[in-house]
This record gives sequence, structure tokens and C-alpha cells, in this order.
Amino acid sequence: MRISQVSVRMTNEFDVISNLPGYIMDQILSGLPIKEAVRTSILSRKWRYKWSSLPVLVFDEQCTEDSFSQPHQNLVKIIDKVLLLHIGPIQKFKLSHKEFCATSDIDHWILRLSRASVEEIVLDIWNGQFYKIPTSLFNCQDLIHLELYGCLVKIPSTFEGFKNLESLDLQFIELSPDGLEALISSCPLLKHLILNNLVGITQVNLEASNLEWLDVQGAFQDVAFGVMNSLKSVTVGFSDDIANKHGPDNANTISLHKLFQNLPKIQSLKLENYSLKYLAIGNVPQTLPIEPLHLNYLFTCIDFNSVEEILTVICLIRSSPQLKQVDFQNRAKDQQTTRIGTMADFWEDHGVCCLEQVQVVSVGGIFGSELELELMKFMLTSLPNLQKMTIQPNSTCGEGKLLRELLRSRRASTQAEVIFI
Repeated sequence: MRISQVSVRMTNEFDVISNLPGYIMDQILSGLPIKEAVRTSILSRKWRYKWSSLPVLVFDEQCTEDSFSQPHQNLVKIIDKVLLLHIGPIQKFKLSHKEFCATSDIDHWILRLSRASVEEIVLDIWNGQFYKIPTSLFNCQDLIHLELYGCLVKIPSTFEGFKNLESLDLQFIELSPDGLEALISSCPLLKHLILNNLVGITQVNLEASNLEWLDVQGAFQDVAFGVMNSLKSVTVGFSDDIANKHGPDNANTISLHKLFQNLPKIQSLKLENYSLKYLAIGNVPQTLPIEPLHLNYLFTCIDFNSVEEILTVICLIRSSPQLKQVDFQNRAKDQQTTRIGTMADFWEDHGVCCLEQVQVVSVGGIFGSELELELMKFMLTSLPNLQKMTIQPNSTCGEGKLLRELLRSRRASTQAEVIFI
């Protein structure tokens, strides 16, 4: 092929690239890492500054994947250049790089964002000390989503709230209890809330009228719910075995009665880590005074050795007329066998109850002990509309015996299917 022919072919290809419709160019740029999007400026005059109006800016490991040294410094240069040349609104700004440490450069970037009507900010500080959030962040009044990881947050006295914020994600954050309450209460449209491992906070007091989805995890001693009529999904995970710090006569704020009294529309409840043990403190009633009428999914991390925890789960099932699925995850590292006789009597006493609403059950992380087997037999004999029971052993040890025992067990539902995975 002659040089002139090659030249014509290349010219035609560049003409095609240059004459792409604007919306196609936008789609191409939005699918590229920000560093590659900037490099498209060399394609043609039409592409030169096209990247500078990108509404979504994500700065992560892809920005420095070809930098063999000083990824932190290289990332700072990239962000400085992008924000300097950027024009138009910024819908989303995300900084999440495993090699990036807290630095004062972030202060300038947030100040720039506060003037750009930004709707979403994600700051993940993985290395070094907590990054102290500047007051300029609280001037971002167009924020819809805010996500902070590894930050120190101090709410300024002049803060009047995020009036448009719908989603708040705080993980490994240091702030005061008063600051947390002030932040949540000043977000009237808040629908999604994640609180994970908050430094310096042992008790969480929550009240948000429009909140629909809540996930609270960490070394908390208590979680107090105000009346939240919109809340549909709740996940609570006490990471410490704090139940041992409470005597049986000590009333815990998150009692079964108060939990459902203040959350009348809850549909999904996940009790992770030691949360079920905490709820089981004190006398557990057979049924709740106020039924969770909308609860259809229940997950519990359970110690099968604990009569109190088992009673708590049965109470929840009995009291939830719309409950369709119950998932158990074994929390105990080993299964005791000293209480088998007592537990056999226990299941005989409770075997008369009929739990018609439950259709799907799963049991995970089990060791094949008699205690676990008795619970599964109880479910098979007490759930007349059970369709499927999924069992996931912690190991293959005892799986054959479990299967044989369950296959021989009487079933209240003729359609019940037992599946081992």
C-alpha cells in the first residue's frame, strides 16, 4: 500500500472519530478512567476539551496504574489538573486510592467542589491518620449522597444541614455523639444511612422520619430508635460480645418491644454478629405485644447453644404474620453437647406451635451437632407451607448423617425441599 493511501485511510478514520455525535462521545468518555478520558484530547480539535465537562470524576488506582513510584504525588497532580481545567457542573467526585494518605490538598479540592453544585462526594482515606473534614464540605448544599471513610468530622456551629441529602455512609469515622445526632437530624430527606465502626461513639440515638434503609455496625453498647415510620430495612451488628456486660435485670434500650414499636413498617431485619444475643437479654415473651405486620425477611447470626437466642427467634417468627423467609447463620465456633437432654425437652414443649407463614429457611455455617439438627427438625415439623430449606455445613463432617436424619424427619409440608450446598 502506498504512503498516500495510508494517509487517506488514517484521515478518514480520524474524520469518523471527530464527527461522532456528541452523545456518543459522552458515552465513550463516561466509560473511561479519568486519566484515559483526558488523553482523548489528542484525538482531534473536537475532542480536545470534551473531557473537561465530564460530570463524574473518579480518582482511584486506575489513575496511577502505570506509575511505578510516588503514586500519591502523581494522583495529586492528576486531580489538580482535572479540577483546574474542568468546566460545568460536577455531579460526582470520588477519591478512593489505597496508596493515598490524608493531605491538605483535599481541602482545596473540596473548596472547589463546594462551588460546583456537586451532588455526590465519596472520600475514602485508606492510609495514615484520619483526614479532618474542612468546613467547606458543609457548604455543599446540593449534596444528595455523602460517603466518608477514615475521616475526622466536626460539625461547625454554623451548619444548617444538608437539605437535599438522601444517602449518608460513614465508616471508620471519628466524631462526637452530639455531632452525629446533629448531622442526621439536619438531613430531612435522608433515606439511606450506614454507620460502621464510629470512633468515640458507644451509643447511637436515631430518629429520621424519612429514613427507609439503615445499617448500623460496630462496637456499640446500645442503639436507640426513635419513631421512624418510613424505615423498611434494618441491619444491626454489634461487633463486641457486649451482652456479657449486662445483667439479666438490666433493661436494654433496643428491646424487642421497643424495636418494633418504633419501626412499624419494617420489612427486613438482619441481626448480625452479637445483636441477637443482645436482644435476648432478660425475659423473652412468647409473642410481641405489637406485631411487626410488614416483616417478611429475618436474618439472624445465632448461637445454637443458647436457649435464650432460640426463644428470641421463635418469638420473632410467631409475631410476624407476613414473614416469608428466615435465614440462620451459626455464630458459635463450636457446639456444646452437654444440654442435649434439656434441649430435647425444650423442642417438645414448643413443637405444638404452627408457623404457617414461613416458606423459605436457610441454615449456614453449621457443624452437624444435635442442637442444630433439632432446630432444623423443628422447622420441618412446624412450617406447613415450607417450600425450601437450604443447609450449608461449615465442613463436610457429619453431612451424610445430617442428610439421613432430615430425610427421615416428619414434615409438616409435603412440598418441602431440603438442599445441601
